[in-house]
Amino acid sequence: MEFGLFCNNRRFERTLADGRDRDIFEIATADKLGFEEVWLSEHQTPAELIIAKAAAVTTRIRMGAGVRPLGFYHPLQVALEENATDQLTHGRYMLGAGNGFYAKQMEWRGRDAKDTRAMVEASLELILKLFNAKDPVDYDGPFWQGKQMILQCPPVQAPHPPIAVACTGSEESARLAGRHNLGILTGDFIPVPRLTKIADLAIAEQIKNGHPPSRRKIRSTRVIYVAPTDKQARDDMRESYAKTIAWEIGNTPHHQTERIPQGGTLQDITFDYLVDNGNLFVGSPATVRKRIEEHFDVTGGFGVLLFHAGRDYATPEKLAASMALFMQEVALKVRPLDPDRHARRVIAA
Repeated sequence: MEFGLFCNNRRFERTLADGRDRDIFEIATADKLGFEEVWLSEHQTPAELIIAKAAAVTTRIRMGAGVRPLGFYHPLQVALEENATDQLTHGRYMLGAGNGFYAKQMEWRGRDAKDTRAMVEASLELILKLFNAKDPVDYDGPFWQGKQMILQCPPVQAPHPPIAVACTGSEESARLAGRHNLGILTGDFIPVPRLTKIADLAIAEQIKNGHPPSRRKIRSTRVIYVAPTDKQARDDMRESYAKTIAWEIGNTPHHQTERIPQGGTLQDITFDYLVDNGNLFVGSPATVRKRIEEHFDVTGGFGVLLFHAGRDYATPEKLAASMALFMQEVALKVRPLDPDRHARRVIAA
């Protein structure tokens, strides 16, 4: 298993510059501690701007756009900027492809939000064609056109930087990832049954299209915070996460509906309830290790565990200490978890 961050920047009371500076601090900390990757959401600005800035203060961590809404851009532009960012990071860039967040953002660009999924699939296929083409490409599709297109800037990684598809529950997205043998990005709010279904659909599509079936490119995201004791971990996060819950209920309630206690309402979602039922991995090293192992087992396994980041869950110093304690006392014990070996063992049993 590998480890990373999913930097979903929503620091409610901060300016864009201040919030992104904190993101870069967390990325630099993760780089020093040995985390393998980080994905940055595109909210107010393309992630590639932040990635290029973070590249100057990191040396090894891979950095990806999580995600780039493909319907917003001409596929040629995405491919050109992907290669350029791969150059600027010296071969550490990854592309996350997805639909985007708000339907209105498509309307701002003169697009019909009903076309979003079809645009993502068409864009991704053209991007892959551009990456693999030896000659200029002509394209006359329903959403974009182009003649004699070439990628003037080559990537560092061959044949192109890694690509992952955002899957929040859509069967079409899972199948798209499997068909092209791409990675999968999932959100922190996705429940276990949905994550398992996404993985199973992607693997079935891998097999159908002649790819070796594997769960290594599947990423599972969870809120993770480690402190010396369970009580300290909860006390460090309780107040800040209560604010997060209130914001999520007011702005993205559809992300929270599957967290509602049985027979309850959105208002019954509390920090301690989410920790108690294992939705948040908050506690001592032993507690967090147990949560990860249980999550790995019931989902069928995944290759990368991402910390949900980009939020003021605690002070920067405490978040850095949490990541350090995780790498010192948890990572070494759960890193040997192998999703493909786990899957073979389950099948054999």
